[in-house]
Amino acid sequence: MIKSEFLKLKNSTGFYLVSTYTLLELLVMPIYLFFRNDRVSMINVSLIIMLSFPILASILSIFVFEQESAANNFQEIITSKRTVEIWLSKLLVLDAFCFLPSSIVWLVVGTLQNDLKQGLILAITNWILIIFLNHFHILLSFFIKKGGNIIISIVETLFLVFASNKVLLGAYWCPVVLPVNFLLTINVFYIIMLFIWIVFCVIIIVLFSKRMKAI
Repeated sequence: MIKSEFLKLKNSTGFYLVSTYTLLELLVMPIYLFFRNDRVSMINVSLIIMLSFPILASILSIFVFEQESAANNFQEIITSKRTVEIWLSKLLVLDAFCFLPSSIVWLVVGTLQNDLKQGLILAITNWILIIFLNHFHILLSFFIKKGGNIIISIVETLFLVFASNKVLLGAYWCPVVLPVNFLLTINVFYIIMLFIWIVFCVIIIVLFSKRMKAI
């Protein structure tokens, strides 16, 4: 099932979008950090990169839904006895695929900057953020059209801008800013809370997928 979902993603527009985005990051970021070789610069660049994640996750979720909608309007999923497993497989494959733009770049940069520990921290933080965004925007796609999904991603980007200026410290009600707050304070509780939000999104997706099957 996971292999099947990966093959669907491999031949999709989302695959080329993420691959191109990752390549641009790998070309630009090491060059910039070569002239600004310090830990603060790595964090600042990471915060800038995070600003693009909501839009990226929104577009990917739209592609996933349009792909399934084109395949007999979700009938293959709805009529399957393994509806929940299919959705979980989609989420897992999408999350794994987004390791490219969110994490592998920072592992490369950390190695080049002789600061692998900081690179690892940034890799994990960025990846957790995009995992949440993937799950959240997939969930949104059940309820709103793609225009609304993109508008919400723009609002999330604004929240990230505010968070980078330490305006939303302690805002646990706003999960998209929790990774930023973690990088600014190194308070692990922010990451724990984000994991809780991720689990919450998965539970809602599972429940709603069962409801779709019942209907």
